Amino acid sequence: MRDRVLLKWMFGFLRPVVGMALLACLYLAVAVRVEVLAAKQQGDVVNSIQMLAQGHSGGGGFFAWLQSPESNAVMIRHSVGFLAIYTALMLILRYLRDVTNNKLTMQMVYYMREAVYDKLQHVGFSFHDTVSTGQLINRALTDLQNVRVFINSAVLTTLEIVLILIGYIHLILTRNPWLALLAIIPLPFWTWYILKFSRAVQPAAKAAMVSEDRNVALITENISGVHVIKAFATQQQEMEKYGRNCDIFYRRILRRIRLWANFTPIIRSIASASHLSLFLVAGILMVKRKLLVGDFMILGAAMGAILGRLQAVATINEQYQNAIVSARRLWEVMAVSSTVPQKPDAKELAPGRGQLVFENVSFGYDPAKPVLQNVSFTVSGGSMVAIVGPTGSGKTTLVNLIARFYDPQSGTIRIDGQDVRDVKLAALRSQVAFVFQETYLFSDTVEANIAYGRPHIHGGEVEAAARLAQAHEFIETLPLGYQTMLGERGASLSGGQRQRLAIARAILFDPRILVLDDATAAVDPQTEKLIVRGLELVLQERTTFLIAHRISTAQKADMVIVLEHGKVTQIGRHRELMQRPGYYRDVALAQLADQPPEAPSHMDRVNDQRRAAV
Repeated sequence: MRDRVLLKWMFGFLRPVVGMALLACLYLAVAVRVEVLAAKQQGDVVNSIQMLAQGHSGGGGFFAWLQSPESNAVMIRHSVGFLAIYTALMLILRYLRDVTNNKLTMQMVYYMREAVYDKLQHVGFSFHDTVSTGQLINRALTDLQNVRVFINSAVLTTLEIVLILIGYIHLILTRNPWLALLAIIPLPFWTWYILKFSRAVQPAAKAAMVSEDRNVALITENISGVHVIKAFATQQQEMEKYGRNCDIFYRRILRRIRLWANFTPIIRSIASASHLSLFLVAGILMVKRKLLVGDFMILGAAMGAILGRLQAVATINEQYQNAIVSARRLWEVMAVSSTVPQKPDAKELAPGRGQLVFENVSFGYDPAKPVLQNVSFTVSGGSMVAIVGPTGSGKTTLVNLIARFYDPQSGTIRIDGQDVRDVKLAALRSQVAFVFQETYLFSDTVEANIAYGRPHIHGGEVEAAARLAQAHEFIETLPLGYQTMLGERGASLSGGQRQRLAIARAILFDPRILVLDDATAAVDPQTEKLIVRGLELVLQERTTFLIAHRISTAQKADMVIVLEHGKVTQIGRHRELMQRPGYYRDVALAQLADQPPEAPSHMDRVNDQRRAAV
């Protein structure tokens, strides 16, 4: 994308704060005008003193001059009064500018972060599959800040430079046109060199940011995977990996510093040469009595203000180069189209029992490599469906299509007669709940995690869901029970405890369709038996999909779907499939052959002994 288009896109972030931006520009314009008037007033005061001194006999001293009724003395007194007023106005305007600029900055940051965060919430799963967490964090923080800083400078600092140039050059022009012309001469040289420098610095800035992305990604991965790193004692290996990337980052930053180190002296040399030339000419004019002392002071103040502001051009240019690279990276996030777009005329999901139809559905994360091929089946509302198949056969992918985490490349999925692509995403996903194989819990209370899908619910209903998921007993042993704060990702709990909280969360969500992705894999068989027993009440009148690796789970299903290499190879009940040769019977015979006849567990025997003793 061209820089011009990116600039237009960046300035679009000003729309929500355009009122505050205009107010900041107004204060700035008035402040610059007062500054120029104050400089003019200082020169006029000195010129008046010079004229008074030349025309006065000298009797009575300087203060007698000022108190004399001569017109020049009166003018000096008036000029000093105006100068005091201008100085007071400058202080007030500086305060107003600082307050308004800070408000503008904070509001702009708020709206920019809101826009980026909203986008990250609405992009499809496929985007998150291809962009790392570290990259997204860096773009949402560092890149966003680079864009914000440049927008602020481009609007206010650039306007200040333009107004200072116009105001002071106009002031010099009223005193001596040749000096004004000489003040303008360095501007073309500045512009030419800045444009030449820009072509060299952008690639260097981009390389440094890519390396910084990698640093953030490594830190994020190491924090998330700290248990694996410590378990395999690979701390030194990870430190060396991070060190190598830091070396690359250091070299790229150093190259960018060298570019700026070459750029700044040349810009300052142009400014110094211009400054010296002007004062040389002004000195000659003063010797020839064609320039007054006050005018010389005005020239000094003007050139100090002009060259001081023009020094900021180098800073703005650096901010621009960083912002262009950052904007391009942010654009990749903000402009990405959703892989599961919602139709403008999307409707609510009509009431029903959760009947589900897959009709010739084919899908692949890479369309050239299909994961599912021509999958077709019909599930009656309220049924329990077990999905069985070898690892990598597409079981999780199939259930992910139900909630439109992805859209198939071909085929149709219907819930209670409605194509899921015709339903509002929020309405669809409010009727489908998941218990994923990898449980994710938030850094919040136990109660808030269980009630995550329905945050307005508290107390008894939360406890009821926890009891059905066999989680209530261990929750009661926590320091604050349901109000106990969990660590990040629920790290303070065991895998089985986290899984039971996830099941309780799904139960409380009260969906039309419940998907259990090997949800009891992290719990022991005794707890699994209790969970399944508790779920029997919850699963009534609710369509349930069980991704099962244990045949004992599939035995209770109303329908078993066997997936092999992305294709449905068998459909039926457990007893029917056991009578047909195929994958299901082979796995079932292997598992059931290894299982001894079901006997009471140790806890069951203990309980029986207690009853006998009573």
